Amino acid sequence: MPSQVRVAGVVAALSVTSDLTRGHPPGEAMRAALVATELARRSGLSPARQSEVYYSTLLRFAGCAATSHEAAANFGGDDVALRATGDLTDTGRPLEAIRFLTGLVQGTDKLRMLASMPRVPGLVAEAARADCEVGAGLVGLLGLPSAVSESVLCAFERYDGKGAPSGRSGADLPEPARFAAVGFTAVMFDAVGGADQAAEVVGRWSGRALDPAIAQLFLADAGELLTLSRADDAWSAVVAAEPAPHRYFDHDGQLDDVLAGFGDAADLKSPYFQGHARGVAGLMRAAAAQVDGVDPVTAYRAGLVHDLGRVAIPTGIWEKPGPLSPDEWELVRLHPYHSGRILARSPELEPLAGAVSRHHERMDGSGYPMGVKAGELDPVARLLAAAEAWHTFGEPRPHRPALPPDEAARRLSELPLDRDAVRAVLAAADGPKPSLPALPVDLTERELEVLQLLAAGLTKKQIAERLFISASTVHTHTVHIYGKCEVSTRAALAMFAMRHGLAATP
Repeated sequence: MPSQVRVAGVVAALSVTSDLTRGHPPGEAMRAALVATELARRSGLSPARQSEVYYSTLLRFAGCAATSHEAAANFGGDDVALRATGDLTDTGRPLEAIRFLTGLVQGTDKLRMLASMPRVPGLVAEAARADCEVGAGLVGLLGLPSAVSESVLCAFERYDGKGAPSGRSGADLPEPARFAAVGFTAVMFDAVGGADQAAEVVGRWSGRALDPAIAQLFLADAGELLTLSRADDAWSAVVAAEPAPHRYFDHDGQLDDVLAGFGDAADLKSPYFQGHARGVAGLMRAAAAQVDGVDPVTAYRAGLVHDLGRVAIPTGIWEKPGPLSPDEWELVRLHPYHSGRILARSPELEPLAGAVSRHHERMDGSGYPMGVKAGELDPVARLLAAAEAWHTFGEPRPHRPALPPDEAARRLSELPLDRDAVRAVLAAADGPKPSLPALPVDLTERELEVLQLLAAGLTKKQIAERLFISASTVHTHTVHIYGKCEVSTRAALAMFAMRHGLAATP
């Protein structure tokens, strides 16, 4: 059955991943697409060619996480800062390129950077080829025209032929790539220094990095074009700007493939992460059938995209073998938030955002980024937290090897996670049985939650609202709890909870 999900809305939201990878403001790719597409319209391109410009701009840097490990290893550890600064540099000017590279390091490392200069062009060409090939692969999953793939493959080429990986120049560069280059240059420098600086740089880069004809078209009405790009809601503006006819996913399976592709691309952030998203997604789909209130499709998709936000954190932090500094740890704590905000921009992906942004939260409020407790964690978030933790334990990290299943299961059981979610994940993984702390009576996980909220003084109506269940279901649980705990009043139940270490703050 044909999907009713528009490609533009999903791609626009996911384009924020490439903004974060490059250390640029979220929404930059959307703003660039607004400028580039309008320039294509004003230049008289047909709607079909305008569409190629539109998608080439949104997806121009979609594969840029591919060489994060290499960028960090070769240029000082912070691949995010490397890209953010490099994008604002005219690397076709040798002195400007040298200042850029030596500015990435401190002290005697500057001498080592200068000594490595002869290697830099080869490293840049190799990285550009890899990033562009990954981006073109994502274009293929979307079923977009070959002109878009060809343009993404030329994301780092320049009009004057001094780009990478192939040194293509002038009219040999795909038309959509030339429009995208002007669009990005304009909005990048508008964000840094306003409209005057944007116009100055577009003029200065005209004939060098940029097609002079397209640059002049922009300069003829730079103010209006930049105002267009500053829409309060960039996502809505860029979806509305898609040239007709609008594109839709062929079927739900294609959307899954695209989400998997973007998850894979984010996992390229570090060799330690490769295969993580698909592994977690597979666990989610298998475990969903064993947990009430979890839709397998939603669970699977949440697993595919739960770690998109990792790209915003420098790879040197992810690959640090020793303890993180407080500032580094603070950056790491933000990656679930970034993942959730990427997805929340699109109505089709927004249902995944809540669980994804909370996949490092814990039942007792000890998780991150928000420190929310059990009552604010829906079943998908709880399952995702358990699946992500189990899969991570089984993967090597800079500070430890992959844990054997028995040790991983022991550690998983010790975390303050939903007990039913832990059981479901270990069953789905064919792992060892969990060694969960024993409860004083035979309570289910849901009964334990209701007990804690009753003991904390919440009414049945409040508990129903907190746990997203009906009041009659709360009443049924209450009857069972009182019977199992052999009490008949809330006060006695609160004493029972405190005596056995089950009390929790509502």
